[in-house]
Amino acid sequence: MVILAFAVTPGLSATGSEELLRRSDTRGDLLAGRSIVWQGSVEYLDFRLTDFQLALLDAGELMLLRNSIFARLGYRFRNASIASHFESFDWYDPSLEDVSSMLSETDRLNIAYIRHFEDRVEDPGPGLPGMEELAGFWHGSASVGSGYSERYLLFPEGDFVYRENSMDGSARLLELSGAWHAEAGHLVLEADSAVYLEGGEIVEPYASWGSDYVIEGGRECPAALDPALTLRLPVDGYTPDYASSTGEDGFDHLTVPYMMIGTGGFWRMHADPSMGWLE
Repeated sequence: MVILAFAVTPGLSATGSEELLRRSDTRGDLLAGRSIVWQGSVEYLDFRLTDFQLALLDAGELMLLRNSIFARLGYRFRNASIASHFESFDWYDPSLEDVSSMLSETDRLNIAYIRHFEDRVEDPGPGLPGMEELAGFWHGSASVGSGYSERYLLFPEGDFVYRENSMDGSARLLELSGAWHAEAGHLVLEADSAVYLEGGEIVEPYASWGSDYVIEGGRECPAALDPALTLRLPVDGYTPDYASSTGEDGFDHLTVPYMMIGTGGFWRMHADPSMGWLE
């Protein structure tokens, strides 16, 4: 059974905590993108969709997800097939020829990120190195400070562990694990287990937390993903030596591999993935 959303006891004002609760639940729902496309759950589009939510979708679903942003604003599609898809939802009111001025900043971000995933389906780009070169501890920032950023631990035997930013106290999805391989310009994850943060209280951030809000007092709960979820994350800009490729001052010491995974940059801090294992 997959746990996707949880109740939270508000710790802020009623209106503010309700909005944060919606954001928390949306971000933690791996299937949010599919829900938007096939169930018309466009309320999820109030927030920035995650890479994992996009990575679950095929080319056709990504196209429909992108057009959902325009459909919820009342755009009248000229393509009969796309129009027919949205006409099945009772909220769709095709009355406008142009909705570009109505797009929010979140809408524009989601469109850009969805386009990135679509583009890589159409053009995977240059081939990736083998698993031996890709295996290791990949970190979502160029240094490790008081806590870890997002990290991918890619083991040479084909197992992986993903862990969320340890300084992000707002995350529901804390960990994914399963098997990995590289294919056609993508890092492909076959996720068969996850760790979620259940319950807790939404409070204002304190101490060194780097998030807008913190879920305090939650309980970490492992969950089996059955069936396993296949996530295809586009990989761009791979280089075996970040310092040489960037040519910028201050990066001379970063003679490590680098690549974009999804929409984020990652540096291979160590060839041994277990070096990033600590919490």
